[in-house]
Amino acid sequence: MDVDGKVSRASRVARVFLQKRDADVLTALDLNLAGQASIKRRLSHLGLPAYSREGPEVLLRLDGTRRLLCRSVSSGYGLQASFGVMIEALDFDWTKRAKEMLGATFGLHLQELELLGKVFEGVSLEDLAQTTRGGLADIDAQLQVIIAKTGAPGLAEMLRLFCFLIDELATDDRIASGVEPPPEGRLVRSSNHPLQFYKIGADTGQPVIFLHGLLDGIAGVQRLQSQFRKRGFRVYAPLRCGYGCSGPTPMPERSFDIFIDQLEGLLEQENLQRPILLGHRGGSSFAHIAARRLRDRVAGAVIVSGMGPTQNLRELSSLTGHLRMMALTASYSPKIMPLVVKHWARSIRQNGLMTLARSQSGIDGDANDLLESPTMTALLQSSHDMSLIQQCTGLMADFHWIVNDWRRHIDGPTAPVIYLHGEGDQVTSTERLQRAMIGRSNVQVRLCHGGGGLLLYTRPELVFSALEELADR
Repeated sequence: MDVDGKVSRASRVARVFLQKRDADVLTALDLNLAGQASIKRRLSHLGLPAYSREGPEVLLRLDGTRRLLCRSVSSGYGLQASFGVMIEALDFDWTKRAKEMLGATFGLHLQELELLGKVFEGVSLEDLAQTTRGGLADIDAQLQVIIAKTGAPGLAEMLRLFCFLIDELATDDRIASGVEPPPEGRLVRSSNHPLQFYKIGADTGQPVIFLHGLLDGIAGVQRLQSQFRKRGFRVYAPLRCGYGCSGPTPMPERSFDIFIDQLEGLLEQENLQRPILLGHRGGSSFAHIAARRLRDRVAGAVIVSGMGPTQNLRELSSLTGHLRMMALTASYSPKIMPLVVKHWARSIRQNGLMTLARSQSGIDGDANDLLESPTMTALLQSSHDMSLIQQCTGLMADFHWIVNDWRRHIDGPTAPVIYLHGEGDQVTSTERLQRAMIGRSNVQVRLCHGGGGLLLYTRPELVFSALEELADR
């Protein structure tokens, strides 16, 4: 706004907003009386000595749904100098979570957070000065200490930084709770086998490629959105053929070849340098085989609660209910697999998503409480919906390699592979996995106490430790 209170410059979004209101700026902004008075005062002070002493402040709209950052600005010098008042939106919610995050990130103590809270609530620095003995100088000194801790050049930049971080935190919480999906992307290397993938965690940093299991999709890493961001892991979660909006399933013998081709395309499109593969449950075969074939392009693989190669169907005797029926059908009557899977999907619709959780053997009390939480229900629902888009064809295709021996595909040199395996995993016992991997160079099987087949959910710190180990090599 210029000296006359007219809009001199505005973003496209701001111009559309003002045009819809068809009113003067102050009316369109819907500010409370204190906010309107503050802008009028600033406009009257433009170019005067008092102008140079006015710092930025936060103003509240009448409905309290939005905050506006208001500050006096200038450009040019001498007779060519021009002055104005800049107003920009700050979209965030000042919550307990936001306070804790800023306090932990920048080492702010309670008094500093309380001061910030009042600034964000629209209390002017002049009003705050009346509550302290030192007046405005004391308030300014406290703010300068906070600014120094953040490394921001000034108060306005610090408020923008806090707004960005708080909004990022809120977005992470919505993704982790299943309220909204992670950002997604598409890879189209050929018309027959397109690939849909999701992005989780940090925007930059060490790339990780998550290879999902059969039943819970990306839920296991989606719930760790904030932790991946804090630790600097940029996670890509591709959906294999038959899941979500990825391509149709190929013949079982071609599954690994097609997926490796898609993976190479993802590395090229996203410019991923030495990513770490993170395999989970039924995605273990794809992770290990990718570590073998792409050993010169990946940093290694961490496989969590992996389902090992099956040499004899008796090794899957711990499977129960529909999963056992699907395993038997995949082995002896694959042609009727669609009918069995359809019956399984109907059971989930009738009995609820906890059917997915109860299909895991040996769940302890803590793990059961986690799986029954509303957050996990939302995440499992989202992942289950992904498998239904193509009538569970991805699940049926993956079962072929659950009941078959894929050891020949991992013979030979490989990038480092770390298996994290719960001692209570009843689908693939530790002994069975160790027998399958014995004598293979660059492959480790690490026994983890507790968690069973749900290590990704109950012991994520072990997963992060293994990822950091490979990232540092």
